[in-house]
Amino acid sequence: MNKETFLVLLIEDNPGDARLIQELLKESSRVYFNLTIQETLSEGLELFLKNKFDIILLDLNLPDSFGLNTVSNIHEKIKDIPVIVLTGRDDEELALKSLKLGIQDYLVKGKIDGMLLERSISYAVERHNVMKVLKSSEKKIREALRRSNFYKDLFIHDINNIFQGILSATQLYNIQCENSEDSKYILDITDIIEDQIKRGSNLISNVQKLSQLEEIKMQNKPLSVQSFLLKSIKNLKSIYQNHIINIQINSPCVNLIVKANEYLKEIFDNILSNAVIHNDNPIVEIIIRISEDKVHEINYIKLEFIDNGIGIEDSKKETIFLGWSEQDKFVNDLGLGLSLVSKIMEKYNGQIKIEDKIKGDYTKGSNFIILIPAVV
Repeated sequence: MNKETFLVLLIEDNPGDARLIQELLKESSRVYFNLTIQETLSEGLELFLKNKFDIILLDLNLPDSFGLNTVSNIHEKIKDIPVIVLTGRDDEELALKSLKLGIQDYLVKGKIDGMLLERSISYAVERHNVMKVLKSSEKKIREALRRSNFYKDLFIHDINNIFQGILSATQLYNIQCENSEDSKYILDITDIIEDQIKRGSNLISNVQKLSQLEEIKMQNKPLSVQSFLLKSIKNLKSIYQNHIINIQINSPCVNLIVKANEYLKEIFDNILSNAVIHNDNPIVEIIIRISEDKVHEINYIKLEFIDNGIGIEDSKKETIFLGWSEQDKFVNDLGLGLSLVSKIMEKYNGQIKIEDKIKGDYTKGSNFIILIPAVV
C-alpha cells in the first residue's frame, strides 16, 4: 500500500530538536514525510521560494528571528502554505497570538510524540486545502454576483434610454397628429420608434449571449471571414432599411480563414450596428479594410471598421469595452454590445482597439480594429 507523502520544511536551529522531529516523523506507518531542515528563517524562506513544500514546521526562536516576529516575518512572505509553530514555551497567550496571525497549530517541544505530530501535520494540510477550496468558491461567487449586477445595472440603464426614446417619439407623434398636413414629419417619428424598438431587441439579445458566454467553453474552428461579414452586412441593411448605408470592403484576398466560431457574426453585427446607431449623418459610410498582420510571431487577420459616426472621446477608448467600472458607473454609452464583442475576442485570444478615423479628431468618426488569429 502506497503511503501518502508530505513535503515538510523544518526551520530549526537546535540539532537535537531537529533530530527528534526527524525520528518522530519516521514512526508514522500511514504517511511518508520527506523532511528538509534549515537552521535560519532567511535560509528557510530562500529554500521555500525555490522548492515545493506541503507544510512548514517553524521554531519560534531562531538566530535571525525571535518570538512572534518569526511568525509575522514568515506570514508576510508566505501566504499559501500551512505553518505549525514549535516552541519550548508552554505559553497559552503566545499560542493564541500565533493562531491569530494565521498559524495552523502550536506544539510545545517535550510534549510531542509521533502520533500527535503526524495528526497535527495531516489536519493542518487538510484544513488548509479546504480553506483554499472555500476561498476559491467564494471568489467565484463574488465574481458571478459582480457580473450579475453589471448586466443588471447596464441593462436597466440602456433599456431606460430606449424607452425614453420611444416615449419622446410618441409624444412628438401626438403633437404632430394635430397637424395632419405634416405627414412626412410623422413618418420620421415612426422611424425613430422603430429604431428604438430594434435597439431594445438587440440589447436583450446581447444580455442573453453575454450570459451564455460565461457558462460555455468555446470550440474554435477554421471559418471564412468574408462569409460571416457578408451575412452581417445583409442583416444590417435589412434591420435599418430607413437608413442610407454605404459599405465598402477592401480586401487583398478572396477567402481569409480565422480560428473562431459562430459568435464571429456577433462581433460584426455589433460593430456595424454601432456605426449606424451612433451616426448623425444622412448617409452612413463604413469602410471595412481587411489585411493580414503578425504580432509577436502570431499570425492574425486584421479587420478595420472605419465609420463617419459621432466618434469616441479619448477618455472612453480604454474603458468602452468594459461597459462598467466601480468608479465611473456608466462609462460605456454603446451599451452591452461592445462588452459582448470584447468577451468574444478574449475567447478567441484576439485583440480589439479603437482609433480615430482622423487622428486627433474623434468627431470625424471611429476605426474599430480587431485582430483574430489566422489559420495558416
